Amino acid sequence: MSLKSTVRTTIAVLLCLLLISGCSLLDRGVQSSPQRLAEAYLEAFKNSDYDTMLSLCLPGDETPEELEFTRKFVQMIELTAYSVGPVERLSDEEAQVEVTLTLVLMDYERTETDRIRVVKADGKWYITDYLQPLTGAFGSHE
Repeated sequence: MSLKSTVRTTIAVLLCLLLISGCSLLDRGVQSSPQRLAEAYLEAFKNSDYDTMLSLCLPGDETPEELEFTRKFVQMIELTAYSVGPVERLSDEEAQVEVTLTLVLMDYERTETDRIRVVKADGKWYITDYLQPLTGAFGSHE
């Protein structure tokens, strides 16, 4: 067996190992850290992907009617820009992620910096309230 053939075989085996392992060394998934979770959630929001947004949230006791109302509300809001800031670890299984959002609702634009609370359950991070990023920008201000 020639040196070229050995190198090709070695590269092929390494590529197969990466594919089999799901490229876990390169990407641990969107729920592997609070920051990755916030980025994935906000990107889904920006793309109007409500199902992905909901899948990244801790399941609650919302009725189908409440979820449909929320879906319609989210569809009315446009997320034009966002940034994910520092993460404050509250414990091993709870954190707050600072986010800055620029949202547009009925030609009204508002940029707001707020914190999203996230929790770790079964080895994955979840947003605790799927409407939480909206309450700062369009919620009541006293």
